[in-house]
Amino acid sequence: MKKIWNQMKVKFRQLPMRIKLTVSFSGPMIVIFVLLLSVSYRIIETQYEEQIIYSADQSFEQAVNFLQNHLQNMNYILELVGSDRKLQDMLSDGSYRIRQEAGDQWRDYWRINDIMTSLELSNKMYQCGIYVPDRLIYAENRYHFFPESDLKKKDYYEELCDRMNQGLIYFTGLERSGPEIVGVKKQRVAMLKKVYGDELGGGETCIARVSIAVDELERIVVNSDITQKGLSFLTNERGEILAVSNQENLETLSENGSLPGYGSNASWQDLRIGDASYLYRQQKLDQAEWMLVSLIPRQDFYRQTYLMGMTLILFSILIVLSIFLISWMLGKYYTKRLVALNTRMKQVQNGQLSLEVDVEESDEIGELFRSFGYMTKELRKLMLEQYRLGKNVKTAELRALQAQINPHFLYNTLDLINWEAMDYNAPEIMEIARNLAQFYRISLNKGRQIVRVEEELNHVRAYVRIENYHFDNAIHLEIDTEEGVEELACINIILQPFVENAIMYSIAKAPDRETCNIHIRAEREGEDLVFRITDDGFGMTREQTERIFEENSHDVSHGYGAKNVNFRIKLCYGEEYGVSYESEIGKGTTVTVRIPALTPEEAEKKLQ
Repeated sequence: MKKIWNQMKVKFRQLPMRIKLTVSFSGPMIVIFVLLLSVSYRIIETQYEEQIIYSADQSFEQAVNFLQNHLQNMNYILELVGSDRKLQDMLSDGSYRIRQEAGDQWRDYWRINDIMTSLELSNKMYQCGIYVPDRLIYAENRYHFFPESDLKKKDYYEELCDRMNQGLIYFTGLERSGPEIVGVKKQRVAMLKKVYGDELGGGETCIARVSIAVDELERIVVNSDITQKGLSFLTNERGEILAVSNQENLETLSENGSLPGYGSNASWQDLRIGDASYLYRQQKLDQAEWMLVSLIPRQDFYRQTYLMGMTLILFSILIVLSIFLISWMLGKYYTKRLVALNTRMKQVQNGQLSLEVDVEESDEIGELFRSFGYMTKELRKLMLEQYRLGKNVKTAELRALQAQINPHFLYNTLDLINWEAMDYNAPEIMEIARNLAQFYRISLNKGRQIVRVEEELNHVRAYVRIENYHFDNAIHLEIDTEEGVEELACINIILQPFVENAIMYSIAKAPDRETCNIHIRAEREGEDLVFRITDDGFGMTREQTERIFEENSHDVSHGYGAKNVNFRIKLCYGEEYGVSYESEIGKGTTVTVRIPALTPEEAEKKLQ
């Protein structure tokens, strides 16, 4: 472990300063943020679970209250039915059960129907009725009147009789009853109670009923279910489901395992059905053997907390990226000046001492800049002093270069003049003499280095005209200049050496060649003046072009060599200027000479 830690420290030390600062800034902040986020998420998760349970408790208790309120209302309506004076008189008399005349029976019908209708008008959710003997003509009404034979057909008839004999109420299961207005009767649940003819228990009795639509019970049960995958249902003592919040969820739970047993618990408890975990609560309702059961799947807790967690993670990623970005920008801000200082040091290493250091900050990095600027100024002073001391030496070397006029060329030319004089006696001698005079006038230039481009090109033309006497006009020179270029300045004798090389290393070495074509193009490229001298000679390999400027690597016996021209240009204008070669065997060579585009006055001032 210690070895791994040491390796990590070594790798960290090798990282760039910007990355180190970024990691130093963002690392602790991100760690602290993640810890705070984890604790906060746990607290929020716990509070969220408590809030769901609290809301479930409220909804459950509210549903219980609504259901018990309905039971109380139904019981109260039965009490009103049993205490109605008209019904009491009919039951006490007992004659309604044995009336034979249809008119008497219809009078009884309307008396009892008025009682039920008046109760329903004040309690519109409920339907009231009584069970009467089957022989009565209104027994098949099945709205306010039901035949007694319907009860005898029920499976629960014996249980009903037992409870009725004890003076208790009884609840039916799901039944379809009511007026067939659209051909379909609603499912209802009814409360049944025996009504006596008088307080002493004499006379006739009947069973009264009040029912409520299952739709109303389902509305209450649905409102008690607060989760998407949860389930609430209302069941009776016989295990019959009276109302359910979600039939599909009920079927799924029934397939996976048994539902909670018949009992009562005041708080939420854990329950496992199949592979799923639930919280459940159930409560028995007063006045009825009904049980309200509510289940909340733990999955709903996880789903909500998962969404909440995903939201927190998304925001966390944005915050972490923001922290990292801010740290990166701060690292960049602090290291930018160090990078700038390092760049200036490298520039000084490359010889660029004319650097201005302007720093406003007064911190440690600002002090480094100022110290470096002071050191650079002192170094520049020493270099300038050294330059002044060696200036005379350089001037002497330059004069020596200018004096390196090849005497062989002069001897050959004079010899040619003699031969021409002997053969032709006049004009040619004058022409050769004139070209020779122009050549040396421009070459010497009264000891000055600067000439106009036009004069340098004339110098080349004079040289080629002289050489054409040697080679019977086999040298074809073409000069192409951009407008305005001829008035710019250049140092003298920087083109003629390359024209000389093009001649000497092509037609001069191969007498069987019929022509030598040379093209010179002079143009501006931005702030530079560029000459391109192209010939159709033998060409050179890449290795030969790379060795041209090496020490003692190139034959300079004919005029100025490429090395000397390149040295003069760099000496006068700087390292970014000079000579370059492009050549291919059998296709020729192109020499590029690059100098700054200056007027003669600007060039003289620069050299001074």
